Amino acid sequence: MSPADQTRPLVELAGIRKSFGLVEVLKGVDLSVEEGRVVALIGRSGSGKSTLLRIINGLERPTDGVVTVDGERADGRESERELKALRLKVGMVFQQFNLFPHLSAGGNVMLSLKVVKKMGTAEAEAVAREMLAKVGLADRFDHTPDQLSGGQQQRVAIAR
Repeated sequence: MSPADQTRPLVELAGIRKSFGLVEVLKGVDLSVEEGRVVALIGRSGSGKSTLLRIINGLERPTDGVVTVDGERADGRESERELKALRLKVGMVFQQFNLFPHLSAGGNVMLSLKVVKKMGTAEAEAVAREMLAKVGLADRFDHTPDQLSGGQQQRVAIAR
């Protein structure tokens, strides 16, 4: 067996269904994504793309099916503690970037590091500066969202 055959999927969906009232938006979705793979989710408006991502992230429960992230169940049937652990591994960038308008780009990135990862201020600032540099915004650490272009705001959300 080759090493590639031995890797388990980082994200695995089996028979995912999601209904809102009488409308079934996801109808038995199966998906397996190995670590390091880039996957594009393409579809018409209202076809369930965001719903599927919210299910993977644990923000939404599927009506039926199993979600596994890094070998752990993540389909809304886990405990609150397990859900918090999942959210340390899975992040989302929303269509609306959801940046805090009163915080700088650095402050927006630091907030999740301090609250979710429990980092101290100095460590969070160092990591935030590194993440902003990776998305080409090293010189925008102290800029608030209203001082950034839409593309720059999106990159802050990615860094976060």
